[in-house]
Amino acid sequence: MDYDRALAHLYGLESKLGWDLKLERVRAALDLLGSPERKFPAVLVAGTNGKGTCCSVVHAVLCSAGVPAGLYTSPHLVDFTERIRVGSRAISREAVAAGVERIAEATGRAGIALTFFEMATVLAFDEFARRGVPAAVLEVGLGGRLDATNVADPVASAVTTIGFDHEEFLGDTLDAIAREKAGVMRPGRAVVLGPRLPAEARAALLDEAARVGARPVEADPSRRELAALVLRGEHLRDDAAVGLALLEEAGRVSPAFRVDGRATLEGLATVRWPGRLDVVMRDPLVVVDGAHNPDGVEALLRSMPEVFGSVRPRLLFSALSDKPWREMARRLAPRVSEVTVTGLEGPRAVAPDELATAFPAPVRVEPDPESALRSLLDRPGDGPVLVAGSLYLAGSVYRFLLGRQGMDSVFDLGPGAAA
Repeated sequence: MDYDRALAHLYGLESKLGWDLKLERVRAALDLLGSPERKFPAVLVAGTNGKGTCCSVVHAVLCSAGVPAGLYTSPHLVDFTERIRVGSRAISREAVAAGVERIAEATGRAGIALTFFEMATVLAFDEFARRGVPAAVLEVGLGGRLDATNVADPVASAVTTIGFDHEEFLGDTLDAIAREKAGVMRPGRAVVLGPRLPAEARAALLDEAARVGARPVEADPSRRELAALVLRGEHLRDDAAVGLALLEEAGRVSPAFRVDGRATLEGLATVRWPGRLDVVMRDPLVVVDGAHNPDGVEALLRSMPEVFGSVRPRLLFSALSDKPWREMARRLAPRVSEVTVTGLEGPRAVAPDELATAFPAPVRVEPDPESALRSLLDRPGDGPVLVAGSLYLAGSVYRFLLGRQGMDSVFDLGPGAAA
């Protein structure tokens, strides 16, 4: 099986099974592979927004301390290999192909039907075990309690934020969503709570921590001030503070997570998390942010003065139909100078003409995202550009820019979050 066939197999699982939140299949598949998830200590991060940034901070600091930690995140922006990293390097395409083939054969013989995300999670655990990582940083895909990553036994966990997203799976109240995400807690171990948690969600998390016997820890505000030295965006600094507190708590349990102040500063200075207030060009200024729900948009709006100053950027926007895109558009519209709406691939995408109805006229409609971005770049004198609304749109923009600059990875593109 080569890489292309491996991806075809993975995406075939997505089209057949979609999301089916259960843990039994993942546990059974991992048992067939010798329980690789038990061969390294891990931390587990849940949250509606900010969990990827939190994970990237923990991973960057560990790498700066000389710990070639594993990092598992989702979704990817351009290439599947972005999801699984060991140290500074993404998993190779050859390892993806070999791993998918090995797992597919083993689960096929046992009659275990994994979903796309379950297969990706098993692949990550298997890769980490094979590479002998001393520690791993795991981002929950959806929810927490029944997410495939939750088969791990984290030495510490975190919940960054709670907001409305994926209500069809997690519930339609902040209380219900928080209790699903609280599934990452473990008895006797710390759970770090993010500073932006709404009161209702925080109360539910504290109640769950008491029920489980987990030890709730508030992120230290001084760590946020430390992150301010190198990270733009209030919400990113909040997420970094959660990550630093998570490292400290994990270090109390596992020596692999113990780092010194030098590694912390160096790690923060090297954090690269594409799609989150990511400056990818300077002339004109182009910022890509994967805000794809109202809370994410609100965090973006709070950070815009820090990035754009008093200038209102031009917005390139697209969205998926299962997101509250009209509310997102309503919040963004007053803060931008003009709007271009574009399309996305797949059945969940909202048609550009329909997206245009959510913004005050005039709105430019350009169905192809690469053509839409090119038209904006052709008018550099009209001001900076903000790309927002969907991680899928962010991925399209990154693919265009990577091709334009002759690069392979989103982690190599642009000045980065610490610039």
